[in-house]
Amino acid sequence: MKKLISVSKTLFISTGICLFSIPHTLAMPTRLLTTRTTYNQTSAWGTTYYFTIKLPESLINWQLQQVVLTQIEGLENIEFDQKNSVAFVDSNGKKEKLRITLAKRLNQPQTLIVTFNQPIYSNQLITIGLKPFHNPHTEGIYQFRVEVISSDEKANNLVVGTARLQFYDDFYDQLFPRW
Repeated sequence: MKKLISVSKTLFISTGICLFSIPHTLAMPTRLLTTRTTYNQTSAWGTTYYFTIKLPESLINWQLQQVVLTQIEGLENIEFDQKNSVAFVDSNGKKEKLRITLAKRLNQPQTLIVTFNQPIYSNQLITIGLKPFHNPHTEGIYQFRVEVISSDEKANNLVVGTARLQFYDDFYDQLFPRW
């Protein structure tokens, strides 16, 4: 019985120590709210993929600097047009356009890094509109892991969700194009 009590105390104390090491940013995490496309037809041109992220009010000292999107599912790698991609922040009902730059990781061609020219503070709703050169030619589900990176190098990168886009091949439209 004494061993059981001793083991219980050890587990209780070690659990408490583990809980202290959890960063405060996980108390109310940043979340990927929605993902949508303006057109889900395969091979379509002129479409935009929108990713909306919510920075909670609890992240007082945390500043968003980058969003990293890594394509984790899909038969084709989707390429994006930096010149026509946009981002904006919605705070208190006002939309303000943000300046962004897009970059790829050299060793991971399926990863896209969206960098904001100035950090984004807490309690903000951010929408990133990425313009692909065209939708994938192959129908199916295309998923992206979405991470946020703080301007503080000591802060942890946070995975905020998985974005899912689905594209359809309408065979009827290919046989009988609309004039």
